[in-house]
Amino acid sequence: MFDALVGFNYERGGIGPGVAERWEPGDDGESWIFYLRKGLRWHNGDPVTAHDVKFSLERTMSPESIASRAAALRRNVKRIEVIDDFTVRVYTNGYQPYFPANLSRAVFQEGQLMPKKYIETVGVEEFRRRPVGSGPWKFVRSVPGDRIEYEAVDYPHWRGTPHFKRLVILLVPEESTRVAMVRTGEAAIASISPESIREVEAAGLKVVAVPGTMQAIYQFYGLYRPEFRNSPLADVRVRQALSLAINRQQIIDHVMYGYARWPLPFAVFRYSVDTDIARWEAWAREALRYDPARAKALLAEAGYPNGFALTFVNTALPGTPFMFQIGEAVADFWTKLGLQVTLRHVEWGSYQPMQLGEQKGLAGNASMFRTAGRPVAAARYYGAFHSKSAHHLFGDPEHCDSLCQEFDRLHLEVVSERDDAKRAEKTNRMIELVANTWIAVPILEGMGYWAVNPNKVGFFNPIPGRHELGDVFERMPRPEERPWPK
Repeated sequence: MFDALVGFNYERGGIGPGVAERWEPGDDGESWIFYLRKGLRWHNGDPVTAHDVKFSLERTMSPESIASRAAALRRNVKRIEVIDDFTVRVYTNGYQPYFPANLSRAVFQEGQLMPKKYIETVGVEEFRRRPVGSGPWKFVRSVPGDRIEYEAVDYPHWRGTPHFKRLVILLVPEESTRVAMVRTGEAAIASISPESIREVEAAGLKVVAVPGTMQAIYQFYGLYRPEFRNSPLADVRVRQALSLAINRQQIIDHVMYGYARWPLPFAVFRYSVDTDIARWEAWAREALRYDPARAKALLAEAGYPNGFALTFVNTALPGTPFMFQIGEAVADFWTKLGLQVTLRHVEWGSYQPMQLGEQKGLAGNASMFRTAGRPVAAARYYGAFHSKSAHHLFGDPEHCDSLCQEFDRLHLEVVSERDDAKRAEKTNRMIELVANTWIAVPILEGMGYWAVNPNKVGFFNPIPGRHELGDVFERMPRPEERPWPK
């Protein structure tokens, strides 16, 4: 029901026009100018203007905001200026090439727009009870823990005018119940996991797989610390051998039932910006190949011909329960290589605190993890590898060797480079630097999975990288308008 300042590229994935038709950096190099579509309106009839943009961003970054990205927005934004009703200028702290991308739901949520006049007139509490947006769906009611109901707007909408009058989103925790509801026609679409794909296909339903929503990876915490200098994992040959020992295609075929893709380097997707995708596709096919003979040779070269003991912490982030099965398959391949693998299953709620402080239970070990589908890789690289970041896989401020220092410097160059071509060159150098360390290694590129009743909804394409269908519902045709391919 809400629009964002920056939108999606519906075919390729990543960012595209939103309420802002276009944007450009200011001549000062420390601001961005956004040019808005004309003729947009809120559901109560008020026009959408630059004043709403300024109000929304300032509300999101306010001290009382509980938005997850409020602090980042406060750090990035100096002030916001309304030039006219359809032009707004955001002054940033230094040059920020990816600032517009952060205002798209393809990346984060802070670009979502809210109605200034309506909220100031009725108050925040009434806005929460009766929210007004500018999207193609109007709010009807919410039943906490059960459902949210919407109805389509009765006028053409730039994102697409809905083909259905009503949209009801149900909360049904049990997957088997969701699948049964789609099979009987009680529901049209349901989120599923790979385990249900065969059942869905056998029932004559359609499976929609959204590419590029995540990467399943494994990574090594704390190897930069002095106490792990003599660990087998401190040897890059060992880490590369562990990758070569994994048959990724077998995991894709048997664990993911064929509904996954060969990965690119860490946090790189086929819609990533400032990235040479062709280069990294060629790299991935060679570097991430299954080559157990070479893996054993590398272990022998490193002095471990008979393997070694390894603790592998297996976890699944929310929405990706299949990560546990992927981790079990990886551990099995490492066992076949000769390692003595101790597999520890840790629920995500218990795993999160382990990442803090000294990272006890993770440092010096291997661990499952995942990256989310985002068009800008730099933010994910910061969070994983920068010395001041949460994971700091290359080092922390106290222990930051030449590799750690090189990454910190290169990442700063990427996010401050004004020349597009030079920024792309530096981004690819950053990706190469990380890939050559074998410290965070992709296993596969996962998807978002949906069961669809073809008698309820016609054929539609999802947005690559967007597991949720929130910006696709309005584009879904009726079955008679566009039948599903046989």
